[in-house]
Amino acid sequence: MIAYKLIKSRRLTALINLRMAFPEKSEEEIEKIAKKSFKIMIKAFLCSLWFDKYLNDPKNIKIVNQESMENAYKKGRGVMAATMHMGNMEASTVSAGKHKIITVAKKQRNPYINDYITKLRGKADYMEVIEKNERTSRVLISKLKEKKIYALFSDHRDKGAIVNFFGKEAKAPSGAISMALKFNIPFVLVYNTFNDDNTITVYVTDEIKLKRTDNFKEDVQNNVQYLINIMEDVIRKYPEQWMWFHDRWNSFRE
Repeated sequence: MIAYKLIKSRRLTALINLRMAFPEKSEEEIEKIAKKSFKIMIKAFLCSLWFDKYLNDPKNIKIVNQESMENAYKKGRGVMAATMHMGNMEASTVSAGKHKIITVAKKQRNPYINDYITKLRGKADYMEVIEKNERTSRVLISKLKEKKIYALFSDHRDKGAIVNFFGKEAKAPSGAISMALKFNIPFVLVYNTFNDDNTITVYVTDEIKLKRTDNFKEDVQNNVQYLINIMEDVIRKYPEQWMWFHDRWNSFRE
């Protein structure tokens, strides 16, 4: 695959991450997963360029356990939906059904791609996208009163909590867990996989019951770790679907 060969830094990062996550696998197995992961992420990027048309065609999407999202939403407090960098990431939004979504997205480095994707997302009247910056947390908290579905990536490196991820220390975002705990918002995990026929299967977990004590800081730490454990199980089941070419372990790398 041309992209896999050309983007050397990303390829090396993916291979390093995979060796850390799966020390028991052979180099041949590691390389096979890395190549498949690159292929899926390129397909996902291409789909994102016309995602509204693609996602609105019911032939392209199958949703597993959507009733979990509906049951959580019926509680009347909104839903906190942790999402993952796997499969076609935009596709997880269909799990919201007819409900409105608020999500956060980084600004793309390429201004032309950023403007194009922003324009497409703007046409999706069911979704409000907040650009990630130093004010993101405050903006999100101010919008919790709208009781929508809040879709937040929760699997990649970010400030928040220090967790055990594939047996190694890693940083993990804690925003989704913190807000769900503080404001008593039902919590689910949503992820999806690209199928061989280019259709997508979106999975919604049963509501994740967060553990609460009288120590909020410890509750955040323990529940972030709990969520990370669930996501690790998902990644182990579908390793080729996850985005391995980000520097996931960073300064904790041995």
